[in-house]
Amino acid sequence: MNQTINGMTSILNDAETSYEQGDADIDRAIERFATGKAKLFRDDGAAIYADQVYREKLAALTAELHAVAGRVVAGAEAQIAIVNRLQEAEHSDPIGNLTLDQQQQASARAVFVKEDAALLTLPDLTRRLVGVSAAGSEKVDAYLWGRYARQRIEAEQTQREASGRPLDPLTGAQLSTLIDAITNLEAAIGATPALTRVQATKRIHAARRFQAGVRNRVGDVDGATERVKRDLLASGRYASL
Repeated sequence: MNQTINGMTSILNDAETSYEQGDADIDRAIERFATGKAKLFRDDGAAIYADQVYREKLAALTAELHAVAGRVVAGAEAQIAIVNRLQEAEHSDPIGNLTLDQQQQASARAVFVKEDAALLTLPDLTRRLVGVSAAGSEKVDAYLWGRYARQRIEAEQTQREASGRPLDPLTGAQLSTLIDAITNLEAAIGATPALTRVQATKRIHAARRFQAGVRNRVGDVDGATERVKRDLLASGRYASL
């Protein structure tokens, strides 16, 4: 299971490169479409082919463009699926990586670590986790501080959502540093590197923005955007767009 999740994490870490490649693929597909469509007309703008042949050739060009766009959008959808899997893994408890004796020790210490993790400032909590990680061999402390630091992140997210406050840059940077420290701790006990809800939300939004951008670019080229505008204007609901 860990090997599978680690593989998905590696794929997810390459998401930015994947999006760049997707943009490049769309660039080339749009260029091929535009070049192919231009060849359907003479220099004076008159159509070279009869209507039926013209429609068939344009349909073939459009299908090729849509095939590339579909593949690129599907790639982003796969990234979203991986995010969801990793977010599910985030809810799994790595206590199974401890021996029975270590689990008993963790149970005895849990209340104290939980209280400290809830009360420390984010920078102080991060420093505490770094110190535990530097100690190396203490799996019980690594488990407890990793677990309750993740709960602290979830609590921060819940409070922001309840108050409607946006995530300010300073807090965002502190949370990012804390997540790195948690990941290092969990690696020490062989736990799955997973995503918190904050991380998952950012990843999913990035994928959705990328998908929307692809669809908009293709729609501008194949005429879909213009057709939608015409239909909306014809409906009488809009004076202009």
